Amino acid sequence: MAEYNINNNENPLGIENNLTTVSSKTITKTFGRPEDYIELHIYNTSNQRIFSEKSFKDYILPSSLSSTISFDPEQILLDRGYTSGQYTIKLNILRNKLFNTDQFPFTIKEISSDKREIKSIATSITNETLDPTVSSLISEIESSAYFKELSINLDNDIIIPIINVLLNKDSLKHELLLKTLNTLPSSIRINLPFKLVEEIVNPISVDVDLGDPQLIDDSTELMGPNFTIDIRQNSSVPSGFKNYDELLTYSFTSSYQHLLSKLEDGGADLNIQYDYIRPISESTDETTYHFENFTHFSSATERLKNFNYKIKLIELYDSQISNIDSIEGSTSASIFTIDNKNNINKKKENLIKGFDGYEQFLYFESGAFSWPKSNTENPFNLYSVTSSQVTTWLGNENSAFSASNYGGQLLSASLYDKQNEYNLNKLIPTHVVDNDDNSLYVNFVNMMGQHFDQTWTYIKHLTEVNNSNNNTGISKDLVYFQLKSLGIDTFDQFENSNLTEYILGEGQPRNTVGLIEIGDYIVGGNNQNFYNTNGHETLVTASNEGSIPKQDITKEIWKRLYHNAPYLLKTKGTERGIKALMNCYGIPSTVLNIKEYGGSTPISGPLKDLDTADTYKTFTYEKSGLALKGDSGTSTGYFIKTNFSSSLTDALSASAKTIEFRIKPRRSTTDYHLFSLSGSRDDLDPHLVLTPYTGSSDISSSGDSNQYGKIDLFIGGDISGSTINFPVFNGDFWNIFIGLSGTSGSTSNIEFGAYQANFNKNILFYTASVPQLEAERQLTFGDPYYGGNNIGGALEVYFGGVPSNTSANYNPIDGLRYSGSLQEIKYHFGELLNHSTLKKHALEPFMYAGNALTSSFNNVVLRLPLGSNDKQDSSSFHPNIDVAYLDSSIASNLSTPEWEEVVENHYLPTPDTVGASMTSEKVRIDEGTIDDNSLVVDRKLETSTLDRQPQDFEDLGIFFSPTNELNEDIIYTLGSFRLDDYIGSPLPSAQTASKYEDLKEIKDFYFKKVKGNRYRYGDYIKQIQYFDHTLFKIIEQFVPFKANLKTGLLIEPHFLERNKFQRELPSRNDGQTMVTGSHQTLEVEFKKDYNSGSLYSLSDSSFISANTISTTTSSRGDRKETGTNGTIEIYDDHLNPFNKDPNAENNQSHQGPLIPNSTGSGVVRRKRSNNFLGTALKGKTSNRYYKYAEYPIVSSSLY
Repeated sequence: MAEYNINNNENPLGIENNLTTVSSKTITKTFGRPEDYIELHIYNTSNQRIFSEKSFKDYILPSSLSSTISFDPEQILLDRGYTSGQYTIKLNILRNKLFNTDQFPFTIKEISSDKREIKSIATSITNETLDPTVSSLISEIESSAYFKELSINLDNDIIIPIINVLLNKDSLKHELLLKTLNTLPSSIRINLPFKLVEEIVNPISVDVDLGDPQLIDDSTELMGPNFTIDIRQNSSVPSGFKNYDELLTYSFTSSYQHLLSKLEDGGADLNIQYDYIRPISESTDETTYHFENFTHFSSATERLKNFNYKIKLIELYDSQISNIDSIEGSTSASIFTIDNKNNINKKKENLIKGFDGYEQFLYFESGAFSWPKSNTENPFNLYSVTSSQVTTWLGNENSAFSASNYGGQLLSASLYDKQNEYNLNKLIPTHVVDNDDNSLYVNFVNMMGQHFDQTWTYIKHLTEVNNSNNNTGISKDLVYFQLKSLGIDTFDQFENSNLTEYILGEGQPRNTVGLIEIGDYIVGGNNQNFYNTNGHETLVTASNEGSIPKQDITKEIWKRLYHNAPYLLKTKGTERGIKALMNCYGIPSTVLNIKEYGGSTPISGPLKDLDTADTYKTFTYEKSGLALKGDSGTSTGYFIKTNFSSSLTDALSASAKTIEFRIKPRRSTTDYHLFSLSGSRDDLDPHLVLTPYTGSSDISSSGDSNQYGKIDLFIGGDISGSTINFPVFNGDFWNIFIGLSGTSGSTSNIEFGAYQANFNKNILFYTASVPQLEAERQLTFGDPYYGGNNIGGALEVYFGGVPSNTSANYNPIDGLRYSGSLQEIKYHFGELLNHSTLKKHALEPFMYAGNALTSSFNNVVLRLPLGSNDKQDSSSFHPNIDVAYLDSSIASNLSTPEWEEVVENHYLPTPDTVGASMTSEKVRIDEGTIDDNSLVVDRKLETSTLDRQPQDFEDLGIFFSPTNELNEDIIYTLGSFRLDDYIGSPLPSAQTASKYEDLKEIKDFYFKKVKGNRYRYGDYIKQIQYFDHTLFKIIEQFVPFKANLKTGLLIEPHFLERNKFQRELPSRNDGQTMVTGSHQTLEVEFKKDYNSGSLYSLSDSSFISANTISTTTSSRGDRKETGTNGTIEIYDDHLNPFNKDPNAENNQSHQGPLIPNSTGSGVVRRKRSNNFLGTALKGKTSNRYYKYAEYPIVSSSLY
């Protein structure tokens, strides 16, 4: 027991006392008050805290208040489970201040910049309780004859001395302000809880050595765990549940025998092809045999004869078992009979278990070089050794001995032995071999040869580890270790599978859970039931070879990794390397793609000049689909025919229309028919014809003339307009469009052309236009506003061919065919797709969104994917699928249609969103910009890279996600949009709402096309379960170390799903202002002479103070105000940053000053400025401000 005196006369601040005139004084301190307590901390020799106890009680006080404390250090350690080793015990002897509690009532709210001051609050303590308690402590400090050693206790043995305390009553929640003695450590941050304490004495530290442990081991020593096992390989699907009988019993079947034979053979599977005959040149006389793959020192003839003998033994054992089974009466159940049968079964089992690799091939496999089988499906039944099939197959190597059976496998083996110079029998003198008395010695030599054959096969395959041949190359059992030597760790997804499935590729026996049978079954050999491997439990199968063992599936992937290891290691950490890795697993990049993340697209300049339609990022990925492919022939053939109008489309009253489709034509020297509107008037029907370029001169590069062609618009038998020649035959799809704006009461242009995005995401477009009178438009494209007749226009639309027509106006069109591929036919009724939308369709060809978010549902009346959705049909999949605008009229008369698989790069426009989003634009060329191209020493003129480029994130996603599919369809339906415009409103009504109303509006609009307003995520998850999940474990080795990798299956919110927390706006009701007794005053005066009046006027003064918002809304949807707040109302036109009409009010009066034009009344001159009220009238010419032309204010809704 140790005693410690807590009286203390040390200088608590550690200040050196050099004043000899100041006398010292002993301060007597005692311990034992209710607010006193002791903290215990135990440290190891590395000064690491390994144990803490907040309220330590194992001490003795001589009296209730004492200056002496007694405790036993060793007993403290023993009581807490420390029996050996060296430790340091630390005791903090403290006294609670302000509140006597074990909790930590205060929370750090703010830390000063110099790390010396703390602002804190007590969230659970009211101001009425806190104020007198703190005031009492301050009085205690000020009246104390010596410095109080106050500290803040942050738990975990972190105690920080303070030198001053202050109470702040200005805030709504009163605050405790503390001044620390020293600078706070960097680990101290806001929101950490603490309590205020007084250190009664400096901490007491005691070093204790408990010595080495004295243990008496009277147990039986067991082998320790194997810590060398690489547990990272355990990345597999766990095994299924088994009942007690399944764990302890197993039917004695041929599959069971095969399994035991495989497990008993401790050698590696060296990919020995027992039926492979090495091909040779016809010019050589050499004869090759399949025996050379596994027989080197031994005799192939003796190995065949030895196996024949073993089969005879197995047939003998089967005969004996059959005789025992035929015993009737009580004898059949006697112990002797059962034991005898078990002994025979054991002999048979041991014999089969002892088969080497060649004998396993002969017994368990089927083929020309294996033992003849009576059935064609596994498990196989062997013919008897006395059957004609076996005697013919086995044959004889001695024609004199058996002329009728001469030939067969024995003859081949004998011929091979004769030419095999490595056969050990050739080392035995002839007179020894010819003496029958030496037959045992000769057999022994053959046994030794067979023993060393296995060693030879290992050495042979070790020399072939670099052989890339999948069949004869590296052994599948060696490839794991070779990959490991290259630094590539591999994993086995099937390691917990049933052994028969894993090793043999066969289904497991019938099993039940209770009375419920599990799986689908077939009857196999010996009347045994097995899982049907062609049913629900699907194993990978070849055409004629049955199921492939699961271990071979895994090792096949390993061999792919090994053969591609040089490329994988060379491209490690790159997108190419990851794609190569996925290809090794058989997962195409069209199914699983690589996702990088970045911030929103940077913008510059005034918001009113920003065109958000062209402000978006793109995500590049490979997309697969189908396309209708064929040749329409001549005269009557066509790819697709649909109606162009119906009562349902007429009800839309659409005069503006766009028809869009994709083509990939075969190169031809004759014209191709692309599109026709038919059934109106022959002389007005428009036709699009693809005319190949037939000139001999190259156009853009050497030899490219055969890639070019143009699109001609035929009306009335003549060419009305044409595009320029463009590379339409470059082997990629082109988006073709034709349409018109259909402005009522005026002539409109028929717009047509082609768009394509190249690998750099540059848009190639070639367009032309032809004017069309309103009366003609009514008969072709339709016009509901002209006369009320022919609202829908033409009757039919043809793609890729049109039937013959006797009209002379059809002479240039008749007989034209189309040969190539066709995809994604879309009719937009109600709008002419603008250039920005057509560019997005070129980037993402499967997009059917229009110029506005609502266009797809309201305007797309027909969408024929023609395979882009992986469906081989020509049905319409327009968003408003409940309304069959034109579905019943779709037809095709291709004689030999094909569905071509198409894999191409798509560039999905992704919405700018808060935080990180997918992007493929992380590699950028930035040359930098300098204002006025000048360099000065006192000003920075270079624009920061952060101002020009979006933020990049280290997130990397290689995962399956149903949300990706949903996000893709959202973009297809709505087009690109700025998500910030729907969730970033600063209005109080938006901040206090529990959801984003604007976002909910477009979300509800999108889900109009989804039945039940939900997707089936479970079906997606079931599908991806068939992929090898160990791919993601290997991917972790091939990505950059700093990448924040996400793999596997990811469930996350889609673009239109954003949770929002409802917040309360801060409010005050005490009426405090900067001037006591008065409100803050705002005097506003806007004056501008205009027609002897004022543009704006306010009262001479208004006051602004605290305000509350009521739940009642005005007719404009704004929440009404209560209280005494004055509000400046701004007309809506001035809040529209996208109104670029120079005559609009917001472009005439939103900036000043405005200078009257002396040349006429009602005319003003304005200047463009990036800053509000920032136009300079005089001074140095600026490169930031620009002068616009003069516009008269024609009309204004303000007057």
